[in-house]
Amino acid sequence: GGACLDAVAFCAAPASAAAPAFAPRMMARSAAPLGMAPPAAAAAPAPPPPQCAPTTPQPQPAAQQPQQQGPSEAGTNSGSTSFRDYTQVPREMDQRFEKLDVDTALRPTIIKPSERLNKRTQKALLAKPTMESLGKDEQKRERDAAFDLLDALTKSGGLAVTHASLHIVVAATHCFDKTLTETIIQDNMNPIDKVERSTLIMATTVHQQPAAALIRESQLPRVGTVSPMLFLQEESSAAAA
Repeated sequence: GGACLDAVAFCAAPASAAAPAFAPRMMARSAAPLGMAPPAAAAAPAPPPPQCAPTTPQPQPAAQQPQQQGPSEAGTNSGSTSFRDYTQVPREMDQRFEKLDVDTALRPTIIKPSERLNKRTQKALLAKPTMESLGKDEQKRERDAAFDLLDALTKSGGLAVTHASLHIVVAATHCFDKTLTETIIQDNMNPIDKVERSTLIMATTVHQQPAAALIRESQLPRVGTVSPMLFLQEESSAAAA
């Protein structure tokens, strides 16, 4: 609802306005001669009641209450914060492989962690670090404890975690049809150039930057000669924009 403001106007008469009602009577009594009754003094007219001009209460702006914005609202209002769906990174990488990997040497790689993980803890700042091996049940317990702590610190997602980083690992494998020696001698091909192109394809996808921004200026002519498709893709994208 809105805010209601009640205005009350007060009028106060000055204290000197009541004095003239008694001043004429005192003067007439002192001026009458002796032995004669003093003439009845005419009653002085009562002073008019004080008039106050009607006052109109000035509208006052309602006090603005600060409202705390959530992380999603702050990013929407500023317009400068953009969020990336990291679950789509593997799909984007596969699309880039199909367009730019002319040798079809890159293969998606599935990372499977070990069943047992090692946890390194330190109970106090000056205490000696200890190593603990965690099985399946212990990993679930530690993961739940970490998420509970994160939920408590952020008030169930109400507070944004600004000074934090999220690490995501996406892997791909560059496959050679022949051994390293056969690739160099029989095919007369430098395998470093092929691996470098695969690395640039992945780097441009992850960092969302053109290849020219990730290569030293002195190496641009060499990379442009070996892998021209990386720069042709950028030129076509710039022309479309």
